[in-house]
Amino acid sequence: MFWMTVARLSERYNAGERNFAGIRLYSESCRKPEVGNILNLRDVILSAIILSGADISGPNLSLINLHGAQLVGTQLSNTSLREADLSGADLTGANLANARLHKANLRGAKLIGANLTGAQLIEADLTNADLSESILCQVNLSKIKLDEECHRQILCTKALLWQTYLPDGTFISSPRYHD
Repeated sequence: MFWMTVARLSERYNAGERNFAGIRLYSESCRKPEVGNILNLRDVILSAIILSGADISGPNLSLINLHGAQLVGTQLSNTSLREADLSGADLTGANLANARLHKANLRGAKLIGANLTGAQLIEADLTNADLSESILCQVNLSKIKLDEECHRQILCTKALLWQTYLPDGTFISSPRYHD
């Protein structure tokens, strides 16, 4: 893993580079890279970027375009992804614990085995998303858009549901896996 500033990432992305697997982003305003610095990538377009295994926990990624991005195993905990475009993104095994995904576009996204503990998915679009084997613990799924297959996955495919609000308003208080 290596450190990179947001400005350098944008510069290299705009020059045509797409593979940034394993990077750790930090803010230009700090003297040295430290985990948890406040980053602001709001309204940035990074479609088709490869950030697999990267650590970008904590920043404001509201309105970011990560359509078709490779985010396998990426650390996105405590990140604001409000109204982000993650359609078609591969988030297999990603850590989205406590992420704020209000009105995010997750159409066709792969969230296989993703950790969504404490995530807020209010009004998110999960149509054709794959949530199999994901951890849905203390998740708010209120008013989400989903198709029948995604709904079946949430309720029937090894997803851990605990203290979770389902789209129909049902609250699951006790931990349970569905097979």
